[in-house]
Amino acid sequence: MLEMLQMGKYGPYVWSSYGIALFIMVYVAIKPLMDKKTMFKELMMKYRREEHQLASNQQEQEQS
Repeated sequence: MLEMLQMGKYGPYVWSSYGIALFIMVYVAIKPLMDKKTMFKELMMKYRREEHQLASNQQEQEQS
């Protein structure tokens, strides 16, 4: 069993390859969720800016 896990002289290469592949798969699964969260924040900030600008424009028109 231990010999199978060590995989002869190729063990470090094989296990590091598995580790890198696992890291990439986890990253690919999580990255869209992180992007969605960031995009939502950016869109909310943009919406609030536009809403504020509309309110300012309406106040200026009312004062004129």
